Amino acid sequence: MTIISSAVKRSIPGIYPILDAQWLNAKDSFSPAKIKQVAVAIAAADISVLQLRCKATGLAAYEFIDTWLPTLREHCKNTAIIINDRVDLALYFEADGVHVGQDDLPPHLCRKLLGAKSIIGLSTHSLTEIRNATDTTVDYIGFGPIFPTTSKTDTKAIQGVKALAAAQKATSLPIVAIGGIGIEQIPEIKKTKTAAAAMISGLWDEQIEPQFNTATSIWLNN
Repeated sequence: MTIISSAVKRSIPGIYPILDAQWLNAKDSFSPAKIKQVAVAIAAADISVLQLRCKATGLAAYEFIDTWLPTLREHCKNTAIIINDRVDLALYFEADGVHVGQDDLPPHLCRKLLGAKSIIGLSTHSLTEIRNATDTTVDYIGFGPIFPTTSKTDTKAIQGVKALAAAQKATSLPIVAIGGIGIEQIPEIKKTKTAAAAMISGLWDEQIEPQFNTATSIWLNN
């Protein structure tokens, strides 16, 4: 398990990569050498937190995490690793936390199972959900989708940058913007004072080479 600094737990800063099984597996076979390349790129970009996401049922989520996690831990010593949805797998793999949706296990139960030191994130899609999340034990709030996205099929209504800016005023918790964010949208997201930008397909070029360093450089310089 990564040792989470209080600063990371409090702010979830910068670029927040989501390594999504469905998107990645559709683009590349991701051999051990390729996974190592990705892990090294994440470490070089000084990424504070990332998420492993697999929406498939059965053993697929376990197999995806088991394939990626050892290499990420070996090379990304200063990166907190969050598991999407699956509190059971977060416990089994001793991950740094979990990110859940509105219909998943409630945050207070996640906290009871994972403990005070774990990072817990919650997806929201409206100001009402944000205000409700403020009264829970979550460490950060995901808000979106900000732009149209092809990385997920069951998306909610597009929120837009204006709604993201309004969301900042509705809570004291860090907000992670998500949904259709590419390299070119980073300055626009940063202007809203959002804590971080969650990115999936936007972190890869046409040859499926990672662009983590480019993304973090743009974030830091805007």
